[in-house]
Amino acid sequence: MLTATSGVNSLSGYQVQPNVSNSNQPAPNLEPASSEKVKESGDTVDISGKAKELQTEYQRKTSELEQRKNNEAQQLERKYLLEKNELEQEFRLKKQRLDINIYA
Repeated sequence: MLTATSGVNSLSGYQVQPNVSNSNQPAPNLEPASSEKVKESGDTVDISGKAKELQTEYQRKTSELEQRKNNEAQQLERKYLLEKNELEQEFRLKKQRLDINIYA
């Protein structure tokens, strides 16, 4: 069933008309003003400086962690060797006592 909608005919061909009154004016300048360029350049330098600072800090912390890891590994190695030597010495003493008891 078809129904008639009021006002549809008046809107069916409607198109927005572009505003051409400004067409004789030159296009807006897309280049930033020189003061804006200096500020942008300063921002770029500042960002580059911050990036270098972050990189330096990252490298410093990485080297600190690596050094700490190496120190802890050396300490664990020393502890292992000390305990191993103590165990070997204890084993030799027990073996020596057993040998003495066998011959006695």
